[in-house]
Amino acid sequence: MGNVHYIYRDGRKIEVKTLYTGPAPTKKRHEQFALVPVSLMLKLAALKPYTRWLAVVLLLKAFRQRSKTFTCADLREFGVTRWQKDKGLIELERAGLIVVERAKHRAPRVKMLAG
Repeated sequence: MGNVHYIYRDGRKIEVKTLYTGPAPTKKRHEQFALVPVSLMLKLAALKPYTRWLAVVLLLKAFRQRSKTFTCADLREFGVTRWQKDKGLIELERAGLIVVERAKHRAPRVKMLAG
């Protein structure tokens, strides 16, 4: 059953049993999503599919960082390869949706202009 121990309250001895009720329930994780403004969707319609996906990922990263400027390091968790990231950043920059600061041997710094 459980361990029995005693506590004293107001001069009285009280028997207390510690019961094991199983593991604590885990918190349910809510599914994450990214909101894409309609104005941005219209601009993304002319771009390549992987560039559209990169733009959504960048919006999500900007939201998580709570800033329009952030470093854009590894995006493999979102299914974006480094080559898709490089080509997509160039295409988004040419479309005027982002500004990219590049430094040698560093992850590019992205500033979101739209969204």
